[in-house]
Amino acid sequence: AGTGTGSDDPGLFRDRILKFSDGMRSEGMTFMSDYLKGPHRVQLQLKDPKGYQLFCEQFMEHSNIGSANTFYGVLTKRPPIFDLKNQLSNIKIPVLVMTGDEDDPCIKPSLFIKKTIPGAGLIMFPRSGHAINLEEPQLFNTSVAEFIKHSEAPYWGPRGQGETEGSLT
Repeated sequence: AGTGTGSDDPGLFRDRILKFSDGMRSEGMTFMSDYLKGPHRVQLQLKDPKGYQLFCEQFMEHSNIGSANTFYGVLTKRPPIFDLKNQLSNIKIPVLVMTGDEDDPCIKPSLFIKKTIPGAGLIMFPRSGHAINLEEPQLFNTSVAEFIKHSEAPYWGPRGQGETEGSLT
């Protein structure tokens, strides 16, 4: 939440975010129409056309200045997730990482987070993009509820200390 996408190529990500920010400032939210039709939103459109339409309508109601400021002031300033390895490895509480298997920019960062935080688990939603909570609300809510229940169990501790890299199985 808040970092991950853009971690593989921070320069390209920053350039795209600046373009979006400038476009929202100068042209309003209509500048973001293509963004809403992107490959990481298509699964929501396929699974729930009415929900996708509502998502788009609500997105377009956002303040263009507020959105531009968020894109510029937050997204361009955040570090790539891979730069946060030391901080992440010190997290001592259970963490659930959730991503869609068709949200390509978030898959590698999600795996990195899962491997770096000792008490992290990972759920990858099949045939899902970036809006997993909207695409699969029941599965999303059930996953969160199960995480809360299991995170308090003794077996949900830090990852085992055995070999992880290079092991066969």
